[in-house]
Amino acid sequence: MSTAVPVPGERAVPPGRAPIDGGGTAAAPGPRPRVAGVDIARGLALVGMAATHVFDSLDDDGRPGLVHVVAGGRAATTFVLLAGVSLAFLSGGRRGVRGRERVSASAGLAVRAALIGVIGLVLGHLGAANGIDGILPFYALLFLLAIPLLGAPVPVLLGVAAAAIALGPLLLVATAGAELPFAEPGGEPTLAMLVRDPGGLLALLLLTGEYPVVVYLAYLCAGMAIGRLDLRSPRLAWVLLLGGAALAATARVASAVLLNPMGGLRRLIEQDDRDDDPAAVSELLWSPERSSSWDYLAIPAPHSHTTVDVLHTLGSAAAVLGAALLLSRVPAVIKALSPLAAAGAMSLTLYSGHLVLLATGILDDRPGLLFVGMVVGGLALAWVWRRRFGRGPLEALVTSASAAARRAGDRRAAPADPG
Repeated sequence: MSTAVPVPGERAVPPGRAPIDGGGTAAAPGPRPRVAGVDIARGLALVGMAATHVFDSLDDDGRPGLVHVVAGGRAATTFVLLAGVSLAFLSGGRRGVRGRERVSASAGLAVRAALIGVIGLVLGHLGAANGIDGILPFYALLFLLAIPLLGAPVPVLLGVAAAAIALGPLLLVATAGAELPFAEPGGEPTLAMLVRDPGGLLALLLLTGEYPVVVYLAYLCAGMAIGRLDLRSPRLAWVLLLGGAALAATARVASAVLLNPMGGLRRLIEQDDRDDDPAAVSELLWSPERSSSWDYLAIPAPHSHTTVDVLHTLGSAAAVLGAALLLSRVPAVIKALSPLAAAGAMSLTLYSGHLVLLATGILDDRPGLLFVGMVVGGLALAWVWRRRFGRGPLEALVTSASAAARRAGDRRAAPADPG
């Protein structure tokens, strides 16, 4: 058996330990070192999501806060894009999976999705206390939808991503304001909702929730496509950084043209009977209600899930990953950012923990202090935990169950193997 050779931004797997992929999970058979750039990017996304959960999106005058402008939408989409990268690691990396490997990888991913979904639905019961729509139940459904794509090549993955970009926002606009079957307006994705109204939960996850799967599938598939490429290549890192930045900028320019010279903003103001004072316009641009007007697709607001928002945030997420991959090629930078990489490697535990902390209401009146405390405490905890114990507690739970499912899948597929 060949031995993996560390490259800049990665570390070797200690003998006798299960290989770890960039998602902090047990990878497919064969040694695979961690990709530090992926962990760094995930750590940045985790910090960005925490910031958006602590600070208000708009001030009293309807103007967006700095955190909303910088991290709003981008943090969550980066998180999902990196989940796609991790799924590529889990399903054979650059070569993909076929045959028995695909069966076992599918079994492991199904169990992973189920456990993450349960964790997310349990945490959903804290929504009334922390005011946050958690992303984990949406993650779980995305993972289930990714199972048929585990063996897909890069062109197919990019095709699915393009279809989600083109059709997802159109579907949201077409169903805005409609009374969907089983839908429970304003419902939280919780275990209680799963039992009481499973159809409503599915509608919430697919269409009406904070992270609609019909749109977020684009980020997951784009991440899977990236994960099928050579992440050690500096050329790929530069393509992600520069190409992502160009896509993000182009989307914003297109939004400005569609809303202003082409009159989209004026039509939206008139349709909603809004005042055209600066506060009302700012609220429309930065925190709009989903509209059935096709002009809504040009709105650039974070979490608006419009066409330009999806393209902008996808480009931003790719650029963040590209920058992190380039930074991780410098040993001194890796050392300096090791707490951030450690946090990225145990993001499930830290994300869940920060939702619990926010539900306590501690330091609600001092968001700056709360954010600094969460970030410093989280980075320190992750750095110490990774050095002493390896995987985070929730990561270990999910990985163990997923690995057991993979082994069971191997056993069930073995008789069908011609060899």
